[in-house]
Amino acid sequence: MLLAADSIQLSLLLKEVNVVFSSQPALWRRTVSSLCIILSVIIAPISIAGLWASNHITNTDGFVETLGPLANNQGLQDLVAEQVTTSISGKLQIEDNIMAVTGDGLLSQLLPADELANKADEVIQSSTLRIVQSESFAATWQSTLRTSHQTTDRIFNEQGTADLDQAGKLSFRFDDVFAGVTKSLGALGIAGLPAIGNFSWSLDLVQEDALPTIQKVYLLIQSVGPWAIYINGALLLAGVTLAPRYLSKACLWLTATTGLSYIALKTLVPDYIQERLLSHFTRELSRDIFDQVSHGLATGLLVTAIVSAILGVASLPLVRSWSRSQSTHGIAAQQ
Repeated sequence: MLLAADSIQLSLLLKEVNVVFSSQPALWRRTVSSLCIILSVIIAPISIAGLWASNHITNTDGFVETLGPLANNQGLQDLVAEQVTTSISGKLQIEDNIMAVTGDGLLSQLLPADELANKADEVIQSSTLRIVQSESFAATWQSTLRTSHQTTDRIFNEQGTADLDQAGKLSFRFDDVFAGVTKSLGALGIAGLPAIGNFSWSLDLVQEDALPTIQKVYLLIQSVGPWAIYINGALLLAGVTLAPRYLSKACLWLTATTGLSYIALKTLVPDYIQERLLSHFTRELSRDIFDQVSHGLATGLLVTAIVSAILGVASLPLVRSWSRSQSTHGIAAQQ
């Protein structure tokens, strides 16, 4: 009888020890799962941004496709027309040429040089704006974007001979614009204008002092951007596999981080970009440029937030059912 009682007590003790030790792997899995899920949720917006940037910022075709529609932006067209007009006026020196013809006598009073120069500037701007608003400029804009990106890519990767301050510049050849302007001015009676060949004009996409930082980010995107999303997905999958009960929470946390990132992208980030990168543009134009560039990223963040929210809510019944099943099996094992 004593041996039987001792045997029963030993059996119960071994079962209790087995329950205690069998719970340790579950605790380990929960800890590692939590770490994987938290890390993946935190870096999810970054990984989405990295994938987007590798397709639309560091990739030439994607860059041209992203910024190409800006050729039809009214604010950009006005900016180009205004700055090209200023550049052409400076090269033609219209007022000096008029004063050289009229002198200081009666003719200069009948034909004031400043008024004629202002009239000439209006003609130059209207002629330039007409060309900038044409389909030919849209094609020129895209080809210039492609050439500029290829040059910038070589500079950032230290494969080109140009200096860093030549990165991000859009250089346009406006020989036809210049020829049309001088012809229109000649029809107005303003003769003796200098003949200038190979007329070019440059537009800086970003501030020059921001180029070193942009270069570092650019190279980081090239090396990590395409793979970050897969690393993030592997972490999330590992976390859910180790502890399936965290599936709903992981999806809902992912919804929160990507949703907040989307809100920040639409509210806070544009002001930062305007102040640090696009301050030489007007606030309205810099916002248009930012919205055009970041449209794909905003869509990616919003879609991720919506899909993860749907999955999180839809998986709640499954997670609860699985948790009850595991509890039942755990109680049965203890008994």
